[in-house]
Amino acid sequence: MKTWMKVVLGIVAGISVLLGVIFWLTSDVTKAGDDFFAAVQNDDIDAAYALLSDDFKAGTSKADLKTYIAANAFDKIKDASWGGRMMTGGVAELEGTITTEGGSKIPIKLRLIDSESGWRINAIEKDIAGFKTAGSDRGLPSVDKQKQLFRETMTVFAESLSEGTMKKLRDNGAGAFQRQITLEDLDKAYEGAFKYAGDFSEIAKSPPTIDSADFREDGALLIRGHYPIKPRPVYIEQSYEYEGVGWKFLGLVYRVGAPVGS
Repeated sequence: MKTWMKVVLGIVAGISVLLGVIFWLTSDVTKAGDDFFAAVQNDDIDAAYALLSDDFKAGTSKADLKTYIAANAFDKIKDASWGGRMMTGGVAELEGTITTEGGSKIPIKLRLIDSESGWRINAIEKDIAGFKTAGSDRGLPSVDKQKQLFRETMTVFAESLSEGTMKKLRDNGAGAFQRQITLEDLDKAYEGAFKYAGDFSEIAKSPPTIDSADFREDGALLIRGHYPIKPRPVYIEQSYEYEGVGWKFLGLVYRVGAPVGS
């Protein structure tokens, strides 16, 4: 056998071994994905919910999960197959396709984290049809969705101010947000806003004007908007992280009279 052929065969063998190791290392990850969609297929919401991470569960009830499953035709699944897979430390990603009973194929991505109970799903991302923004692996939410997120966050913010504590705002945040900032720190950060609780309650009842929406370098969604209140408009900047099956609150900055950061 010629030397070059031996080298090629050696490389092929090496690649085969490497692929085998990768698939062996990620077998528990793919099992978690398979088990989740098997539970969904069997209409076993309890089993499906048990395969979610604590952060996922913190912002998503069983009823929320069931609604999401039905809205995305996941309750009509015939088969799920996995192609791309990646693992870094205690975090893994699965990319694959689910096939519905009608034959439709839906691209899907699962982000999983390693826990004491095994691999648990931390986010479910269904590929979005339509235009996508450079720099992000998912498209920007529609303008209507941006307004919805903006208004919901402003409502919770105003309610928290009225209650004299930011507990409700913190409880609505992403898991990372809740881990990184204590309630005491959050109360202190917004201590100057408590005296304007009544004003913010009135502001939250009005429809916002969305000025822009884009992604930061870390992948967080940034929505900028304002309320055209006379004589001085109120500008708000909100940030979100995709967690579970939707966008979760990460931060809010406000400024009266001029855009945030100007």
